[in-house]
Amino acid sequence: MPPPTTIPELLDRVSRSGVVPAEKLQGLFDELAELGQPPRTPNEMIERLIEAGLITRFHGEKFAIGKYKGFQLGSYLILDQLGSDGVGQVYLAHHVNMNRLVALKALSPQAYENDPIAKERFYREARAAGTLDHPNIVHVFDLCQDGKLLYLVMEYVDGASLQTIVSKHGPLEVSTACHYARQVAFGLQHAHEQKFVHRDIRPANMLLDRGGVVKILDFGLVRSEADETGELTRQAVDRSILGTEDYIAPEQAVDSSTVDIRADLYSLGATLYFLLSGQTLFPDGPAGEKMVWQQVKNPTPINKLRPEVPLKLAGVIHKMLRKKPEERYATPLEVFEALTPFVLDDVPPPADPAWIPERSGRVAIGRAAVPNPTSAAMAARPAGPQPAPVPSAGGSGSAGGPASHVFAPTFPPPSNSPPPPPRKKAPNSDSRPSPGDEQAKGAAETGKITSTPSDRMKGRRKPEQSEIDTTPDGNNSDDATPRKPRRRPVREEDDEADYEPAPRSNATAIILVLVAALGLAVAGIVILLMKK
Repeated sequence: MPPPTTIPELLDRVSRSGVVPAEKLQGLFDELAELGQPPRTPNEMIERLIEAGLITRFHGEKFAIGKYKGFQLGSYLILDQLGSDGVGQVYLAHHVNMNRLVALKALSPQAYENDPIAKERFYREARAAGTLDHPNIVHVFDLCQDGKLLYLVMEYVDGASLQTIVSKHGPLEVSTACHYARQVAFGLQHAHEQKFVHRDIRPANMLLDRGGVVKILDFGLVRSEADETGELTRQAVDRSILGTEDYIAPEQAVDSSTVDIRADLYSLGATLYFLLSGQTLFPDGPAGEKMVWQQVKNPTPINKLRPEVPLKLAGVIHKMLRKKPEERYATPLEVFEALTPFVLDDVPPPADPAWIPERSGRVAIGRAAVPNPTSAAMAARPAGPQPAPVPSAGGSGSAGGPASHVFAPTFPPPSNSPPPPPRKKAPNSDSRPSPGDEQAKGAAETGKITSTPSDRMKGRRKPEQSEIDTTPDGNNSDDATPRKPRRRPVREEDDEADYEPAPRSNATAIILVLVAALGLAVAGIVILLMKK
């Protein structure tokens, strides 16, 4: 669809997208009109919506090029695109019903229809991450499918990757780098105890949140040591699905189907090397050469790049980077303990706000309603002269009437609008209402009960005439459908009178007399028998 050329056209698409309810848009327009600051172009209207927290920058970019579909995925509303990997796209989404932010990793049908390995990797990542439960591992909540689209529902970490932090702000302090690496070792120990090998440990797969907690993500290349067949792994190796050349262990570059947890420890050593030096083990050269160098070449000692790194810490790092697995640490727990002396007792959370920028707008408030979105948007705008009146949507430059009539779109009436008054029924009418009458009542009327003071004093409620279900089956609740008396019909002239027991009929009296006579006869016979 082409980009919107007028504000009404833009707003109609925003309303149809489901990102912003129509009533919120209408409220924004009304307040903008009252302030006398209506937008002039679709792009200016998009900025107002972003400032008001009704849409995100991601939404605005899509609306500006004419796209308005695909923001809803199951129960989730997509707010932003966080990134992508070799398997799929990762989005920030908001769970509409639970009111929480999550990360969605989506695998499009094009990625797996002709590639069964990609689909199986996706399922394997879901099973592995779903098994693990650790504060230093990103949790996976669910694996869902919407049509042909597969997606993982994951914990959203409000932070940044260690790759991004070091690339933008330089190497970390020694104690801080060791603190983060030790947390990764702690998470890897939990995965090791569950017999999982991550096989893609690198700074880009480590997220640092605002509290200073590092979480491991992306188990797309995970290997289960409990899986004896390894057929999928061998197929993946044949297709060069190995890992990342800057952090891959030497044995994994040869055969990734047989590696164990010590391959992850090599990758963790390469990660710690990057956190301290700001560069990889072999910063220059193509990917193929780096894979060979991981097997035959030693990197520059870390203390030559960072002289303040203690010699003992340099020894720990280079032991993690030994070419032979048996010469490295055997478990992540050993690495955890080896790094402990170089970590301060109290490492504070990230103090530099540039590391993790603050979230704002729609992402910050989630799906919650904005109490006064336009006021927030106006407060964020610089003070200046008021804009001139906006030309009418159909004209080329002539001034129109009031601003609210210039750019406000026409929205359909809300579904919960008041229904027309019900038809009055004739007295003693037992006819069923027509389907049109039932639809006119609406769901809003069902179950409402009104009562008069006299009704409350007598302990009974008087239902409204229009709310009584007159269908024979009477499936509604007692509050919505009062039961008719079984003894006698209701007297309309005495609707508020208490019900009295109905008088007994002649047949009932005759039956009672016969029963009494029979009882006397039986008693007489018993007395005679006793005398004999």
